[in-house]
Amino acid sequence: MRLNKFIAKSGYCSRRQADILIKQGKVKVGRKIVKEPWQRVKDGDQVTIENKVLKIPQSYIYLILNKPKGFVVTKKDKFAKKTIYELLPKRFKNLFPVGRLDKDSRGLLILTNDGDFSYQYTHPKFEVEKEYILVVRGKFTEGDVSRAYQGIKEGEDFLRVKKIKIQRVYPNKTKLSCLISEGKKRHLRKLFSSLGFKVLDLKRVRMGDFSLGNLKEGQFKITKLSNDRH
Repeated sequence: MRLNKFIAKSGYCSRRQADILIKQGKVKVGRKIVKEPWQRVKDGDQVTIENKVLKIPQSYIYLILNKPKGFVVTKKDKFAKKTIYELLPKRFKNLFPVGRLDKDSRGLLILTNDGDFSYQYTHPKFEVEKEYILVVRGKFTEGDVSRAYQGIKEGEDFLRVKKIKIQRVYPNKTKLSCLISEGKKRHLRKLFSSLGFKVLDLKRVRMGDFSLGNLKEGQFKITKLSNDRH
């Protein structure tokens, strides 16, 4: 088994994060620092990251959290006043988040100890759909819908929506539903800002096969994978 896949299967982090740790020289196989993600791990090899011995768990956990605004999606941030782990029992502190959801956004967040699953749900090549409900300041028109489909260039990234629908127009704001299959940092906030609209509220309601449903804000539930995953 490749080293990066072993780390992901251990639940320490996702495969992409494992690649970074390996290249930073933080991973040992036996007593040797290994910097190649493709390095093979044989039965009996001891893999450690910063003196923590990694083992592949006998079972995986998939947790859905309805994240409120104001909570940071991180384990280690000394400047964060509130993190998502304050909403979870201690037995789930080893789980890591699948993808991003910034401090000012809310809604569906998946946490797991399955790094391979995280890789399948976050790598752009798998094009996992993410559905959001947004409220933007001002009147969003059908012309703006066309511009959102066309997308904008933001640095090295190209930001656009896969699907967008105007749900309701208020006197000074508009409610929208959006679908994207990419997960660039602050994707929708940057896109709508470039279109001239400030995002007042952003809520993720679905990610791939997982939906928020009737889960109340701040609460969580354990779920299972569908048969065609993993």
